[in-house]
Amino acid sequence: MPRFSRAEVYRRQYKAIVAMFTACFALVSIATLVNTIAAGQPPHSRTNAAAPVKTRVMEIPATPPDAPALTNLPRGVELAEGESIGIDVSSHQKTIHWGDVADSGVSFAYIKATEGSGYTDPKFAENWKGALTAGVTPGAYHYFTLCSPGADQARDFLKTAPPDTGALPPALDLEFDGACEKRPEAEHANAEVEDFVKIVEKAWGRKLVLYSSKEWRMHYDLPHAEGRPAWQFSHPKRPAQEDWAVWQLSFGGKVDGISTKVDIDVIRPKYLTGERSGVIDE
Repeated sequence: MPRFSRAEVYRRQYKAIVAMFTACFALVSIATLVNTIAAGQPPHSRTNAAAPVKTRVMEIPATPPDAPALTNLPRGVELAEGESIGIDVSSHQKTIHWGDVADSGVSFAYIKATEGSGYTDPKFAENWKGALTAGVTPGAYHYFTLCSPGADQARDFLKTAPPDTGALPPALDLEFDGACEKRPEAEHANAEVEDFVKIVEKAWGRKLVLYSSKEWRMHYDLPHAEGRPAWQFSHPKRPAQEDWAVWQLSFGGKVDGISTKVDIDVIRPKYLTGERSGVIDE
């Protein structure tokens, strides 16, 4: 008589084959784990990989022809094709009801983020979120001072307003009206501004929009203007410079949703890439 029946032999052969494949699979898994660790990657990195980040695209809504905000335009001035009306704001505007702002026809808003180094506008985060939620395209601006290094100011700005492809390009405000009263010689002042510009533009991958008061420009000129979009103030007519990107037309506008006076601006998106700049009060 055979030691095992035919059925028992088949059963033992099947178990042996299963055991062999199990052992091989274990060896392959161990080898893969060793190679992954050797390559400096965490185990299961493929299954735990983060989903690709979606890139937002900057879109500035068109201003409706019957928008209440258009009453802020100077007499006889109308928006041209491709232009939209907007505002620039800070904590001075207190609490803003962004839904009402959007309903008034405001398409974009430049929002103060920082000033000098060590100061963040207390309303920036609230205003940024409110504008986005209401469908108003936001942009962040920094108020430069001569009382701290430009590099420090740039780092503070980027902490507050990190790069956002869906936002307006960042803007730099050069004026003498802030808390800082220093007036260093031009070479030093322009070097500090240049440090700020280089750091922020490298992080954002976009050209800064430049605004300066007439006083600043007369005192220091504006060597950073070349190749950057212009933000100009002019009232009651359009800016003399033809390729302006943002036109500030009023310091005392009225917009639904804002209890205080507010700056009124017009934007031309096609000039935001900037070929030349130079923001001059007229």
